Amino acid sequence: MTGRVALMLAGIAVMALGIDVVVKADLGNSPISTTPNVLALGFPAVSFGTFMLGWQCFLVLVQVALLRREFRLVDLWQIPISVFFGLCIDWFMALLGAAAPTTYLASWLWLAVGMAVLAAGIVMTVVSGTVMNCGEAVVQAVVRKTGARFGTVKVGFDLACAALAVLCALVFIGHLAGVREGTVVCAALTGVVVNGYMALYGRVRQGARRWRAGAGSRADEAATSLAEQS
Repeated sequence: MTGRVALMLAGIAVMALGIDVVVKADLGNSPISTTPNVLALGFPAVSFGTFMLGWQCFLVLVQVALLRREFRLVDLWQIPISVFFGLCIDWFMALLGAAAPTTYLASWLWLAVGMAVLAAGIVMTVVSGTVMNCGEAVVQAVVRKTGARFGTVKVGFDLACAALAVLCALVFIGHLAGVREGTVVCAALTGVVVNGYMALYGRVRQGARRWRAGAGSRADEAATSLAEQS
């Protein structure tokens, strides 16, 4: 269990790093963080991390509404995890400092790297089998209710987040801010990358099982042969 919790926390940290790299790309934030970021732009007295925490708590309420009696009290651990998530976002942003792409092409490269890192963090939290980050937990709740693929639902969730961010920008800022072409790309492709990672993980896990089964069979054969010789 300790290993699973460590994997989950590492996944949360990796997700935070991915989000920060996407933010640095300056092509629009990843969908899961776009709405809090837009609100932070509209209300600069409140930090991005604070809005992220509020957003995550809202997503917990969405899960309760979806799952009702199926919602587990243990999933309330998502709230302290959200605090850790917000802190990691601030830490990695400070670590990246002034680093930023200097050309439009470089911005797309940063975006691609950020998406890959973010998707890896998502998969780590899912594979850990513990309490997931709120965004992924909402997706998982929809999967449990519909039976759809996780990555497919993730795409729909990201598109909904992007649409909400556009609405918030128009209402609270008066113009489109924090949402650009990169937001649309992240919304459309992050789930696809997650599906690819999950498929790769499945193949690696299956291969490891076959290897262990083969190693066990060879060990049994060696033991039998030794016994016959003696």
